[in-house]
Amino acid sequence: MNRLLLALTVSVAACREPEVHAPVGGGATASGPSVPANPVQHEMRLLTTALEATVRGIGAGDVRGAEHELHGVHAAKEATEAAIHGGSYRLPKNAQRLDHFRELDETFHHDLEALADASHRNDVTATAQALGVVMRGCQGCHVEFRP
Repeated sequence: MNRLLLALTVSVAACREPEVHAPVGGGATASGPSVPANPVQHEMRLLTTALEATVRGIGAGDVRGAEHELHGVHAAKEATEAAIHGGSYRLPKNAQRLDHFRELDETFHHDLEALADASHRNDVTATAQALGVVMRGCQGCHVEFRP
């Protein structure tokens, strides 16, 4: 079990959005590193927190706390979509494949819903399985769209 938790923790850390994405026409914010420069960074930070809570819950045998964190990620998705649609954010890699990014994002958020549902039921096994699906989604999107 400790090896599984270590592997999951390392995988969650890999999901963190690097600080290379800046809004179109802008750079880093004057607010410092604690405030994301764009909505994608904000969403990825919330996602990291949610996935870390999920891993901790799996280790503790109580995954109910992850659901609340996952709802925050879903809410942040709206800001990401608005920034992409409005042109204030541009994908840093393969920006011409925006339709594919949107497809992956929809699938990913559907997978997050399954994770939240398992967490809500406090089904540790289903939560761990759903987390694996989510982690594969992270990797797939990052390979295509993250520098």
